[in-house]
Amino acid sequence: MKREYELTFVIRPDLDDEGFAAVTEKVAGYVLASGSEITSTNPWGRRRLAYPIRRFVEGYYVFMLIQSDANGLNDVERSIRLNEDVIRHLAVRKEE
Repeated sequence: MKREYELTFVIRPDLDDEGFAAVTEKVAGYVLASGSEITSTNPWGRRRLAYPIRRFVEGYYVFMLIQSDANGLNDVERSIRLNEDVIRHLAVRKEE
């Protein structure tokens, strides 16, 4: 059964606009390859982090709403963990 999830991820700030777009497309590819669907994508832009992560104090935030089952979400998270350009991510089930 597919449920709606909120996926937020932070991309390293030293990438240019093309690199940012490429990483966003790569994560979207992970979602689609897992059999999930992307409902919406909302780039929040460059923001200051609450604490340094891998010596970065800023990052590009991207928010996605996705429809996925539990196995698909696990595949997406595993792929994101292996991508070195994504410095942090969080996926939570959307409140209904």
